[in-house]
Amino acid sequence: MARRHKMEVGGLNVRVHPHSEDIYRDLIHDLYKLRRIAKIHGDRHGLITTLDRRSREPVVGGIITTFLEIDSAGEWFNTETMKEASDNEIEAIVIPDNLRPNAKSFRFQFDVVRHELVFEHYSEGDVLTHNSALKFFKNLTNVRSIGNKFGLVDVNIIQSRGSAEKIFSIPRITDLEILIEKPNADIWGEDFEEQAEEHLDEKNARSMRVSYKSEAGQGIRRDVELEALIRASVNNGRSVAKGYGPNGHLIVSTDSYPRVEQETYEPDEAPSQVFARLARIFRR
Repeated sequence: MARRHKMEVGGLNVRVHPHSEDIYRDLIHDLYKLRRIAKIHGDRHGLITTLDRRSREPVVGGIITTFLEIDSAGEWFNTETMKEASDNEIEAIVIPDNLRPNAKSFRFQFDVVRHELVFEHYSEGDVLTHNSALKFFKNLTNVRSIGNKFGLVDVNIIQSRGSAEKIFSIPRITDLEILIEKPNADIWGEDFEEQAEEHLDEKNARSMRVSYKSEAGQGIRRDVELEALIRASVNNGRSVAKGYGPNGHLIVSTDSYPRVEQETYEPDEAPSQVFARLARIFRR
């Protein structure tokens, strides 16, 4: 019996203002048209190599290809002689400028309505970490032409729905800081998102930070409103709690728990179909 394969997906929340389906569609199209190589981690860089620009569906699919950028001017080493390569050996190295080694490809889908980007986190032994995906898109969006057209583009990791419970796993919370960035989720009522964004717009602000500090010797009390605030920060911000447990001081941050959806599948099933299925589950 053939061994089943495994795939995992993660997600990023991408925000611009004003935020509309057309603007988000233009954003992902412009990021593709940049043809910009962006740093991910160390020597690994990435590029959006494929995008379905013809689709008018709410979800735009594409591929991120990562690879190594070699510093040809750096030192080279000869593993046979166990010495630094000589000038003659280095001169014999010819790598075309348009070729990059150790390439790996990862699918993604960008929902232009929910402004959520779902990407392959793990597939067939290759990994694109949440932080790597975050850094890649932050570096891509931090380009003058993108800023001139769309303004500041905020990108953050979509955190696990259970990360709020991680906050309350601290027996006695003494300090709690909640960051919520617009557009934010419905917190207290159907029109809260509009009210919150109007409030931030009036102040020329992009985010609001709520901080709590407990009374001396006590812990911050959990209630419905506090839970709602933390849940809102899971997709659009972060929450950090400090406190004490049986073994001493504790710090818990929701962004330490990124959301992941995973599935195992038969080897004869197309990975593209598995990814599409997982992406739909993620967006629910």
